[in-house]
Amino acid sequence: MPSVFPSRGRFPRIFSFFLLAVLLLCGCAWPGGKSHTADDLAFRLLNLYPSLPPCSQYIKNGEPYSPGYLSPEDFSYLYTGEKVRLPEWDRIEEFRIILSDSTEFFEIHVLKTVTASDADEVGKLLSRRAEMLKIYGKENVGFPIKEPLLFQKDRFVLLIATCDNEAAARLLDRLL
Repeated sequence: MPSVFPSRGRFPRIFSFFLLAVLLLCGCAWPGGKSHTADDLAFRLLNLYPSLPPCSQYIKNGEPYSPGYLSPEDFSYLYTGEKVRLPEWDRIEEFRIILSDSTEFFEIHVLKTVTASDADEVGKLLSRRAEMLKIYGKENVGFPIKEPLLFQKDRFVLLIATCDNEAAARLLDRLL
């Protein structure tokens, strides 16, 4: 009886070529690749600080009135002090924002834009937030954050305001 899969001929070469193409195209999704989500990066950053106090976490596209939901207007208020819908909202694919719930202050903002060209405009929002934190730090002697870290690479824009921003910078350099 003849075999369904011939041992010679074009099938092994075609199959090998197809398998190689799939592996090359999906290579960035393999462990150790550089395909990340905002959640992935935020949790890796959060794990750098095992002694952080309780926090609130916000995501884009959460269900209204559920924990973690942040409306476009509340998002705007966080970065501008005004409750409006910003055009940058539509340039963001996903985000995870982590804010401390106590007086032991820290913030981690991880925003992933729709395209790499959107990152500059979205980065301006995080720059505004960083300036707000610097002003607050100058006015309050015991404020632990003196210099928030802004980080931008490809589609990611991040703001790290913790007691050890250098650890976050090393992690981001390695991951992105």
